[in-house]
Amino acid sequence: MNHTYFITGYPGFIASKLVSALQAKYPSSTFYLLILKHERELAERKLRSQPKNIHLVEGDITKHNLGLASHTIEDLYKQVTHCVHLAALYDLTVAYEPAYLCNVIGTKNVLTFVEKCPSLKRFCYFSTAYVSGDEKGLIMENDISMPSRFRNYYEQTKHEAEVQVRDRMNELPITIIRPGIIVGDSKTGETLKFDGPYFMMQFIKRLSKFPIPYIGKTSSKIHLVPVDFIIDASVYLMHETVGKSKTYHVLSPDSPSIQVAYTSLCQELLGKRPSWTLNRRIAEQCLSFSLVSKWLGVPLETLSYFSHDAKYDTSQLVKDLKGSGIECRPFDEYVGSMVHYYKNNAHDKNLIRY
Repeated sequence: MNHTYFITGYPGFIASKLVSALQAKYPSSTFYLLILKHERELAERKLRSQPKNIHLVEGDITKHNLGLASHTIEDLYKQVTHCVHLAALYDLTVAYEPAYLCNVIGTKNVLTFVEKCPSLKRFCYFSTAYVSGDEKGLIMENDISMPSRFRNYYEQTKHEAEVQVRDRMNELPITIIRPGIIVGDSKTGETLKFDGPYFMMQFIKRLSKFPIPYIGKTSSKIHLVPVDFIIDASVYLMHETVGKSKTYHVLSPDSPSIQVAYTSLCQELLGKRPSWTLNRRIAEQCLSFSLVSKWLGVPLETLSYFSHDAKYDTSQLVKDLKGSGIECRPFDEYVGSMVHYYKNNAHDKNLIRY
């Protein structure tokens, strides 16, 4: 089956993986990848010998008409059957203004674009499980209520953006993907950046000559998701009828506890277990000092994700993937690949995010 895809966020990690997966499954389709002008060289390098069915389109989601020339956007309106909106500012430390411009205004502009595509079969929007902010307890896939507090402007603006998308659910064929904390490929460990749980590894590695501490006492889970599961699930759900007008928490139905995940990372990385517990408040005070935080390789903003007592419902995801053969591998099956990739690439400054 031939489709015409318009994808934002290239040459980002998920967008790159997604394009490869779509190419493999729908090789006769046409791809228009929206890129920023300064990322053309990187995008071309990723594509290597650029296939004839892939077109790089310079633009900007924060601009009117996505920063595209009128004749270009008119041609795209006529052709596009599937739009995947991935472009966003993912930085947990970002200020509100740039986050709002990219995540909220950018999404509004992409929605305006897809509304003018008469052949549109699906608009797939990549949100985040953390639009729920610091809410505790069971978070349902269809829930988009206002949380009591957002921990950062990334969460807040992604919430605002998803509200916009959900408002069009009755008008457009929409699938919303809410990943958890994204990690590398479950088989190879490959990732584009060392953040999230990789901050844990930086912390453990830095303290390798000392007894390793747990950071506070918690029974909370950590909602990790390998990028290959995100890609496989998203490709399936954005093409199947069952995925239309649905929101999915794309993460493991059986996420490990933070204590278990942290212990496994420590054992894989150093061959030993944590042996004592550092009071969480003391840890926060230490990380509030930039020099200490940088030396340990852990931004203060990440601590709240490692003691967040929330469970993300995945019943709709599990139900709609049934029979597809697509499942999220358990953490204990891919933690070795994660750590192996980190150990082999810890020196690569292009992967370090803090």
